Amino acid sequence: MRTLDPQTAADLLRTTWRIRCFEERVAALKRTLQVHGLIHLSVGGEGVAAAVCAQLRDEDVVYSGHRAHGHAIAKGAPTERVMAELMGRVDGLCRGLGGSMHLVDRDRGFFGATGVVGGNLPLALGNALAARVRAGDEVTVVFFGDGAVQAGHFHESVNLAALWRLPVIFVCENNGVAEFTSRSEHTTVELVSDVVAPYGLQRETVAGSDVPAIFEAFGAFLERARAGNGPFLLECLTHRRRGHYEGDPERYRDPVAEEEWRRRDPVARLQAHAIENGWLDPGSAGAIEREAQAEIERAVRFARESPYPEPGAAEPFVYALAVGCPEKGPHTGPYLGHPSATGARPHGGAGPPESEVTFVRAINDALARAMRADERVIVIGEDVAEGGPYMATAGLADEFGRDRVLNTPISEGAVCGVAIGAAQAGLRPVVEIMFIDFITLALDQLVNQAAKAHFMSGGQLSVPMVLRTTCGAGSRSGAQHSQSLEAWVAHVPGLKVVMPSSAADATGLLASAIADPNPVVFVENRALYFRREQLPEAPERLQLGRAHTLRFGADITIVATSRLVGDALEAADRLAAGGVQAEVIDPRTLLPLDLETIAGSVRRTGRAVVAHEAVTLGGFGAELAAQIQDAALDRLEAPIQRVGAPFTPVPVSPPLEDAYRPGAGEIYAAARSAIEWDWPEGKEPPLTTAGGRDFRS
Repeated sequence: MRTLDPQTAADLLRTTWRIRCFEERVAALKRTLQVHGLIHLSVGGEGVAAAVCAQLRDEDVVYSGHRAHGHAIAKGAPTERVMAELMGRVDGLCRGLGGSMHLVDRDRGFFGATGVVGGNLPLALGNALAARVRAGDEVTVVFFGDGAVQAGHFHESVNLAALWRLPVIFVCENNGVAEFTSRSEHTTVELVSDVVAPYGLQRETVAGSDVPAIFEAFGAFLERARAGNGPFLLECLTHRRRGHYEGDPERYRDPVAEEEWRRRDPVARLQAHAIENGWLDPGSAGAIEREAQAEIERAVRFARESPYPEPGAAEPFVYALAVGCPEKGPHTGPYLGHPSATGARPHGGAGPPESEVTFVRAINDALARAMRADERVIVIGEDVAEGGPYMATAGLADEFGRDRVLNTPISEGAVCGVAIGAAQAGLRPVVEIMFIDFITLALDQLVNQAAKAHFMSGGQLSVPMVLRTTCGAGSRSGAQHSQSLEAWVAHVPGLKVVMPSSAADATGLLASAIADPNPVVFVENRALYFRREQLPEAPERLQLGRAHTLRFGADITIVATSRLVGDALEAADRLAAGGVQAEVIDPRTLLPLDLETIAGSVRRTGRAVVAHEAVTLGGFGAELAAQIQDAALDRLEAPIQRVGAPFTPVPVSPPLEDAYRPGAGEIYAAARSAIEWDWPEGKEPPLTTAGGRDFRS
């Protein structure tokens, strides 16, 4: 077990003074509005960051929370770049895109802070899982406060870490206050080490102002974690010398207690300890403080001289750049084997060898191919090692082992977070959430962590993960297992959203989703699962963001998603019998959206129907209709018609559910309405602009 020696003590004192000077300077800058956003300072907690991070290697990964400046500096982040980030400058750690609560320095193993209390916990598990998969001895450390302990994702994460015996060390900085409220008003359990006792974690509680004790306790855990043991909890009873945030009125403070904590100041105690042991003399200790102050002043000058980002600098960081995708351009003609497509094969001839498979079998085959081709691909989720409820993952555990096909507890939030952390560490996880209804339990991780990691880190982090889930009514499963919520996730910058309509599309799109460097939500309609169709034995990969025109027509464009693509083709056949030629387009992906193909079709036909199974009100069809109108208003001969479900939860009763689900009949009726539309007298759209330009020219 490591103990303090003179050089280590001097290094720790230097780190604590650097953090203290940084935080006090930031407080002054905040009062003059030179640093931006919510600022949470770690004055009083410097010893924890210093004692923990001093023992880590660059390849060991640290996750932090909203009070992260000290952790980042202790892990090696340059103070000038941390300061520039707080000032929102281009030379900041994250190019000014993350700010105080979202610091990242990937090169030094600081994988980031989060503004969501406890949101970092499952990410750390994913990183630790990746280290285990790689058979390395890297260790993951996650800092959090006692306020996170009452959150569900804390217990999900601790349980999963213990279940999988991950090499992760939880470091709780227990300052006894969650924002403005004391711990006694949050829980009856005083110590976090007692909270985790039932999970069997190896744990220890130390004084957060006793730097030597923290150093020794953490060092013992670290040595055991490197040997493949874990998880561990180190609880540091510390104090927040400043408010929850800068500007906090601090009405909850007890003056007597404050004075007692001031006497226990960790920087002063460490300095006194070093002097008493003869490791430093007062002059050397004073020089360390002055050097730290000078460093921070240089950091302030650096940050002030760094320019602000130019307008438009943020957009390139919403998504990581995907490389190696098929050539861009719309896919036209019936795709090989689409069960509802008609017409000749796009490439002519006999085509490649085919076999008849179901949609769900195509998913299984695509996963197996990806896992054979890339050992970084892993599958995570409830019951996946047994095949899952629809056997989409059947046989994968037998072929690839349970180190790559991992069953999980019913903990959607933690499971999603583990996938994010594993993806950030270089794996390519495919996580299964059985029903899109349950994605609500994972939305914090998906929306606040996965979708924003690349952006907030200034491009340092990427999240190449796929979240597979199912949607759709028709199985008499009721309102909590039958929803279509794709519009929720399509509203989030940073996510990609895929909705295949056939087995052929499913296998080609899933291959591209797994290869993509961004988080992809892959939504499968269960009504398609057991439809059989011909599929090439070597299916082509399909580009995300490339629509598929299944049928050409000159009179009206029908844009349909997922299950309704087949219904749209059926409606098109009925329309053709009456002399109306409909063009049918499947977007395949909602994000990115191939508006060029869709709008180009509508500009030719002059009429459009947008169809999906989701509730019409607020559905993605509303966004699609708005974008079509923006791009093709001057060519529209009739209002855009929308087809979707009524504004009610999904009923269980068979006749009610059958009436609830839109299909070919509703699409046909909407198309007939558009074809037969006649503008009321006096309500015709203007054919020219106010400036006299002819819309129809």
